[in-house]
Amino acid sequence: MNEELDKERARHAAMLFVANTRRHKRLFRKFVSELGIGNSQHRLLMHLHRTQCAPSQTELARTFEVSTAAIAVSLKNLEKNGYIRRCAAVEDSRYNEIAITEKGEELISQTESIFTSADVAMFAELTPLELESFITCMEKMKYALKQFEEGGREVPRLKGSYVREILAGAGNESE
Repeated sequence: MNEELDKERARHAAMLFVANTRRHKRLFRKFVSELGIGNSQHRLLMHLHRTQCAPSQTELARTFEVSTAAIAVSLKNLEKNGYIRRCAAVEDSRYNEIAITEKGEELISQTESIFTSADVAMFAELTPLELESFITCMEKMKYALKQFEEGGREVPRLKGSYVREILAGAGNESE
């Protein structure tokens, strides 16, 4: 790791990254809402589209970190609006299988196009070389954050302390 990393530039880069991520997400939510579906229902529909087998409501609740009741409401709304259909599973009638309808598949196709357009717009000002460099940097950042999160990497000193020591001190103050 580069010990001479300019902390101010690193902070500025992180703030730009977060701001751009938020703007990208906000733009996407705006376009999705114009299609007449709520964000949580859309996220659930997209998750169902990506999974190979239909997960249970409990598994969905765990994935989205919400209650099973919240998942039940979202599924009910998706079904009411014609994006999914539920029917009792052949092997266990207590379990509902979820299938995405043609209307749901159409919405998924529309939102994937919107997402692709937003992605292309975000990188329109970069040359192909800059885009490749950005991807390389993002992969390195992902790896470094994962290492830091798992405790396998320390960061450069900040005012004589490591970040872990600062965090440990903050945890002791609350005891």
